[in-house]
Amino acid sequence: MAPGPKVARLLAEELGREALLLGEVEGFPPEGFHGRLSLVDLERAEAEGKRAVLVAPLLNGSLLPGEEEVYLANLRNAKAVLGLAQSLKAPTLRPAGAPEPLPSAVVAAGFLQRRLSPEAPPSLATLLLKAFPDPQEALFQSPEGQALHRQGRSEELARASLIGVDPVVPRLAEVRLFPKERYGLTRDRYAQRFVP
Repeated sequence: MAPGPKVARLLAEELGREALLLGEVEGFPPEGFHGRLSLVDLERAEAEGKRAVLVAPLLNGSLLPGEEEVYLANLRNAKAVLGLAQSLKAPTLRPAGAPEPLPSAVVAAGFLQRRLSPEAPPSLATLLLKAFPDPQEALFQSPEGQALHRQGRSEELARASLIGVDPVVPRLAEVRLFPKERYGLTRDRYAQRFVP
């Protein structure tokens, strides 16, 4: 997972033919990319034997330097996350988004938090979930959902709102620093590698 197209291209150069570049700028894949950051595009892509390099700046920026045990949770893998969370000691749910959490991620965190700790005192995430008892509706009403809708990506929105259909919980395996001086960047950047 890269913060932007330049770091993604650097990673892709290292991977060679194994690289599958996915990302978007204003709804379109950058030049040389295989597709958008899209479930629909991914299904159409020839992914066999490839290693995906995703441009996801909001998710990339929401990870804190030094974090070691990180799992990616969302509505789609909620069932698997709830199973995994039972084996974790005091898991912390933090909505993705940088610099501010994405509203859809806050609702997803509230959905998971309510199922993990139904007796816990209310949090901002669980209170927001009360405003949207249907998490799919919250996703549609969010700025992210509205952007997909305006781009005519209703199928993408529908797939993103499915609950518990993905059995995989990605786990952080490596964080890599790209120093600005060495790579000609405006500032040091980090890329993360996740594994199932």
